[in-house]
Amino acid sequence: MVKRLSAAIVLAFCVNAPLLAASAASNPVVVVTPPQPVWNALSKDQQSVLAPLAPEWGSMENYRRKKWLGIAERYKTMTPTEQQRLQEKMRDWAKLTPQQRLAAREKFREFRQMAPDEKETVKQKWQEYQQLPEEEKQRLREQPGSKDTSSAAGATPATTPKSDPR
Repeated sequence: MVKRLSAAIVLAFCVNAPLLAASAASNPVVVVTPPQPVWNALSKDQQSVLAPLAPEWGSMENYRRKKWLGIAERYKTMTPTEQQRLQEKMRDWAKLTPQQRLAAREKFREFRQMAPDEKETVKQKWQEYQQLPEEEKQRLREQPGSKDTSSAAGATPATTPKSDPR
């Protein structure tokens, strides 16, 4: 009796396995982030930390709000220098257009997939670019064939590992 039941279960699984696999392939699992608080529901500390993002908070996706809330939570453990850098990066991020943000995210994805030696080269070129006078940076940005935020060094703010404040 037990053998028959076991055989029936195995048979049912074998017969249905292709159907289950096809169903899983056509119906991928989507992880949904639960609703996150509206701006007015944030604490005063959270609002203070996330102030550069206030104008767009209402239109931000839940997973992005959740990420930013996590950053706001870690803010109090950061050094003053790290806090200042985060605030600057948030202000810079808030100034970008949606297209520029998309491009920055793509550059960051590309950077993360680079080999370690390639990453070091990009970091070095970015540091060299950072040392240039502002007039030289502007001249390089305006060169024909250059991208909106590209530099002669071949790095953009989005290609530096810490500049993706998504």
